[in-house]
Amino acid sequence: MFRFIPSFVTVTFLSLHMGALLYVNSSFLERFFSSDIVGLLFVLSAIGNILFFLISPRLLNMFNRDFLLFVFLSITAASTLGLCFATTPFATAFWFVLYSSVLFMNYYFLDILLEELSSDKRTGEIRGVYLTFLNIGIAGGPLFAGLIKANEFEQSAYQLVYLAGFFLLIIPIVISIFFFKTKKYEKVQRASLRLPFKKWWQRRNVRAITLSRAMLEMFYTIMVIYTPIYLHTRLGFTWAELSIIFSVALVPFILFQWPAGELADRYIGEREILSLGFFTTGIALLLMPFLGKVFLAWMLVLFLSRIGASLIEVMTESYFFKKIDHKDTGLISIFRISRSAGIILGAIVGAINLNLFSFEKIFFVLAIVVFFGLRESLYIKDTL
Repeated sequence: MFRFIPSFVTVTFLSLHMGALLYVNSSFLERFFSSDIVGLLFVLSAIGNILFFLISPRLLNMFNRDFLLFVFLSITAASTLGLCFATTPFATAFWFVLYSSVLFMNYYFLDILLEELSSDKRTGEIRGVYLTFLNIGIAGGPLFAGLIKANEFEQSAYQLVYLAGFFLLIIPIVISIFFFKTKKYEKVQRASLRLPFKKWWQRRNVRAITLSRAMLEMFYTIMVIYTPIYLHTRLGFTWAELSIIFSVALVPFILFQWPAGELADRYIGEREILSLGFFTTGIALLLMPFLGKVFLAWMLVLFLSRIGASLIEVMTESYFFKKIDHKDTGLISIFRISRSAGIILGAIVGAINLNLFSFEKIFFVLAIVVFFGLRESLYIKDTL
């Protein structure tokens, strides 16, 4: 496990950075734009992210993976600083779209690095440990942001959060310079300059697990964009309360992913755990529209939904990376595009819901999406 330490440290600080901004971004954007425009900005960001993934084989054919990680970390840091000092709608939109377009590329290059170092027999365990560190960062992010502000977010408080987010990226950037050094770069591994969509479609298990992941990403998108708005502006929770609710809700990602990964490796495979995750998340979503401003109730139901989501996340990661190797960078790109596709679909579904139904109905709609994910999970052939 020692050879994974630089990757684990990098993903922890990168995710602490992302977690600190995760539930702040939509509320910050609402200072300049309506809820519909906020959703549109998330869509534009996802399109930008897809474009980067589409050209990723060409980038990997031209440049070293470690150099690209450094470049994209630097762009992420620069755009975070841009958000810190943005005071106009145009500047805010520009820096947010740039930031969101490049953020997940950092995880993509870490994916490739981790796959090169991993063996299939321990993929579930290694991915479980990796995701545990990743989610320690994300879970700690809202608390970190909550410590910076006083009671409610004002402009100066947002600036402090984004400035802190910038400094959190310094350690990953330093690690990318000194610890991630490919001894010999093999271009032949990434000779294809196009994403292999035909190959992806023909591999039914890979396709089904990618679609399952897309459903999870839709869940994440709608929850990240609209839940803070609903809880803060509709129900009246303060940000002091929300920072606790969101942090506790993310604890399952720390508690369950490592043991779930080992369980899938050694005993029962991924399909059963994946299906349980979708079912649990769907049930939690069906409860949400009936909750009023009850602090403990929201904490528990969001906690339950994240138990399911944590199982879905680690099982999709484990299963997918057992089915490919580090040379399949095109398939990895398609798998990660599911995140951006989920963001686009989630933002569109959210916008349609806001125009046709009352706000809380979005949780019913999202439950239907999650149960479609349950359907896809039943198509995969188990690894054990």
